[in-house]
Amino acid sequence: MAYQLQLLRNLIERHPERAGNLGLHVEALEQSIQQLPLTCLSNVRAIFEAMQHSVHGALKVTYGDDDDFPKRTSLVIKALDLSLDGHPQKEKIEHHLKKLLGSMNGVASSLAALSNIPNLRHGGALDWPTLERQHACMLGGLCDALVSFLLDVAWSRPSEEVKAPSSPIYANEGDFNESLDDQYGLVEIAGSSFEASRILFMLDSTKYEAALTEWRQAKLDDEEQEAAA
Repeated sequence: MAYQLQLLRNLIERHPERAGNLGLHVEALEQSIQQLPLTCLSNVRAIFEAMQHSVHGALKVTYGDDDDFPKRTSLVIKALDLSLDGHPQKEKIEHHLKKLLGSMNGVASSLAALSNIPNLRHGGALDWPTLERQHACMLGGLCDALVSFLLDVAWSRPSEEVKAPSSPIYANEGDFNESLDDQYGLVEIAGSSFEASRILFMLDSTKYEAALTEWRQAKLDDEEQEAAA
């Protein structure tokens, strides 16, 4: 059975607008664990670094020019909001969550140290021992759990960087609807008459929005020409 990073794959499905090329990193790590375990640490580190670059905006984290791999991961972890306001044992939960965050910091530091050992990431002599598949599976599982958790917390926050596209509301575009109806008239089907604008909005909202954008631009151009005259 092929090795899969289930948590990261589920995260990509839930946040496709934010995932970018994360899927390519996931596939590369899965393939290395399956076929070439000695290269997996390089792919694990690449996923962590992609995470660092992806969440700093949402978490309002600023990296220094000299910040190394564990320092950047530490800043991400410290920026997470894991508070449980209103819980009767809020202080106790906060205490143990901080201990958990400390352990996550240790994981990031250990990954950085391992990845700087020759033949674990940068390569070395051909006859040196390398990571075997059981080690690769362990690192893959760790990466799957930790990176998916960090990304999920960050991506679950409202962000100005990623906004849901605002679709037009038919009732708010009276002038445009009237212009479409004047241009195309009523559409008759089986003895019933329908407004052209309403049919376009209901059956092809993408085309409706494109036509609306074009109409707005033409109207703006006419206003500018009138102002310049």
